[in-house]
Amino acid sequence: MAAASIDAFNRTFPRREWYARLGRLTLLWALLNGFLTCLLLLEGGLVIGLLVDRGVLVAVLNESGIGEFERVTGLQIAAAVEDAPTPVADPGPAPPESTTPSAEEVTPPPATPLPDDAAPAGADSTSADEDEEDGSADDGAEAAAPLKTSPDDFLAPAPAQLDIPAAETERVFVQRYEDHGILPSVWRARDSWWGGLLSLAYRKVPSLQENVGALMTLLAVFAVTWLARVWCLAQLRSTCRGVALDVSTRLRRQLHRQSMRLATEDVDGGGLVEAVQLFRQDVDRLRQGLFEWLLRAARYPWELLFLILAAFSVEALLATQWVLLSMLGAYLIVRSQQQAERTRALAADRASRELGSLADSMRAAKLIRGYGMDVAEQNEFQVRLKKYLEAVAVQNRVQDDPLWLRLMVSVACILLASFLFFVLGTKVLGGEVSAPGAAVFLAAFTAGVIAIRELRRLPEFQREVTLTADKVWRYLDQLPTVSQAVGARFVQPLAKSLHIVDASYKLSSGKPLLDRVDLKLTAGRTYAVVSLDPLEARAFTYLLPRFIEPQSGRILFDGEDIAWGTLESIRAETLFVTAGDPLLAGTVLDNIRAGQREITLTQATEAAKEARAHNFLSRLPQGYETVLEGQESLLDPGQRLRLSLARALLRKPSVLIIEEPSSGLDEDTKQLLDDTYDRICPGRTVFFLPSRLSTLRRADDILMLKSGRIEAMGSHSVLVKESPLYRHWEYLHFNEFRHDDA
Repeated sequence: MAAASIDAFNRTFPRREWYARLGRLTLLWALLNGFLTCLLLLEGGLVIGLLVDRGVLVAVLNESGIGEFERVTGLQIAAAVEDAPTPVADPGPAPPESTTPSAEEVTPPPATPLPDDAAPAGADSTSADEDEEDGSADDGAEAAAPLKTSPDDFLAPAPAQLDIPAAETERVFVQRYEDHGILPSVWRARDSWWGGLLSLAYRKVPSLQENVGALMTLLAVFAVTWLARVWCLAQLRSTCRGVALDVSTRLRRQLHRQSMRLATEDVDGGGLVEAVQLFRQDVDRLRQGLFEWLLRAARYPWELLFLILAAFSVEALLATQWVLLSMLGAYLIVRSQQQAERTRALAADRASRELGSLADSMRAAKLIRGYGMDVAEQNEFQVRLKKYLEAVAVQNRVQDDPLWLRLMVSVACILLASFLFFVLGTKVLGGEVSAPGAAVFLAAFTAGVIAIRELRRLPEFQREVTLTADKVWRYLDQLPTVSQAVGARFVQPLAKSLHIVDASYKLSSGKPLLDRVDLKLTAGRTYAVVSLDPLEARAFTYLLPRFIEPQSGRILFDGEDIAWGTLESIRAETLFVTAGDPLLAGTVLDNIRAGQREITLTQATEAAKEARAHNFLSRLPQGYETVLEGQESLLDPGQRLRLSLARALLRKPSVLIIEEPSSGLDEDTKQLLDDTYDRICPGRTVFFLPSRLSTLRRADDILMLKSGRIEAMGSHSVLVKESPLYRHWEYLHFNEFRHDDA
């Protein structure tokens, strides 16, 4: 992407927007969404753990682990061991009537867990022997038994059975808990970053300490967390839409202000069309693209971070393996896609060149036939056709290769995924990762893949926003050629003469419209400006109110250069009237006032009468209070011209420029316009851009432009006789109406 395009994106959404109010809210909601996503995964893991473990925990503890167990779970098991006999370093020969230790003190197996079904048998035999020797052992066992445990709570093989010297043994206590809710998950998670919070919740919330209550509590918390995440995502989307709307609103303000600056220079109307399209369509497209970019740029980085945290909380080494191998798989996929695109482009280019060689012979058909080269050309054509067919064969083969390449990559990805699941499965089977932990890990990894896929779409939305923003900023960066000079002074109304001195003007495309026009006109007369190219006549009249600035030359009102006058004073005395003027927002009265609220209804009515507009305006549904906004069909071109004339006459300009509509004038309207011209032309300088022959005949002088220069000047009767160019122009425009007008 070009530097200019990236600059357009940065200008549209600069980095400081992240630190504005809505930008900070966006990041806050994204952070909260990531946290809630991680919390949902952990809560789901607790639910799965409860369903798998069913609240059963077999705790195998040594003396040093009892304190940690009590601290983590809040369960007191000290009573079970406080009366247990202390082991002796050198016990000596055992009495013949008792060859095994009591149930409370046992020797641990070397890292071999006890089967649940093996413990009761050993306990029963030992207890029976002790009952025969001394009944006091039963009392000790009953005192050591905790709540909700089976009779075989504390079991372990005898030291003699494990062949471990008695002096090196340490007592191990095995206790079984049933229907204890999430106790197994609490004990498994004791070393994780969230184990402390889970332990605290287990100790403080009694419903988590039994199965049914724990299930109900976890499902309720999961539902609340899910609803909170849905609400958080809705707030994030709403905030991102707000940011995009703020940006688009700012651009629309700038476009509106720029169009006000450039509209007067729009001689051919192309600038207005561009501005309207930018304002309505392009900015809307930019807003939607920016919203999609913002949502992904804000949401998924934080979500991915918390998903990685959830995966690493299950098993750090496993998460590292999966991440690295997944990155390798993604790299292979991206490289295969890039290679396929390059190969496809080369194949298409080669085939196009060969096909072009075949087409060249067709262009020389006349030459070949004329010189009798048919046989030689056929031979040459066969040679070139063979080369083309070879190129097409290569192209077909190359186009098939990416399919095989993608197939190979797919197989590699399947093998990689199988290996990853094998690693995960072995850790689950080996007891390094629990089944609930594996479920949380897989869910986090799947959500992470989705997040990465959405993040990969960021360049796509950024490119879309950039292309649109580049068009907008190119329009906004245009500098108006007309501006008010420093120290500008008030320009008096035109009273004596209008002098155009060597004025030249070109469009931005380079097309010349005026070429060193030098002309002196007397004030108070009526002029018609015509040309073979309508843009030349319009450019000539645009010079007078300083809608455009001559690129060379000067415009003098009574000898004073209007370039040094204030725009307000010039345009107050030089008004441009056309039927193409849009209807302003508001009522008929508002359209005549044109922003000057001090104008009364009586004054507006008098101006409308002078422009012969009062009759049709008073017949509107609410008269002068009729709202015209969006009601363009209410008025035909002739009525709109007379409404514009009323608006202009209310300001009593000294120079009036009237552009007549090219169609839509009936006979009654023409007569009303002629009567209006009879009233408004005396005493002021009027320039017509005519569409009627009667208007040409009315003018004191007609200015005929050709190639940007004054080709002829005079009255209609004179030019018809003396100017071939004018006769040609008049014939093109009015020949079918000349007999009727006469």
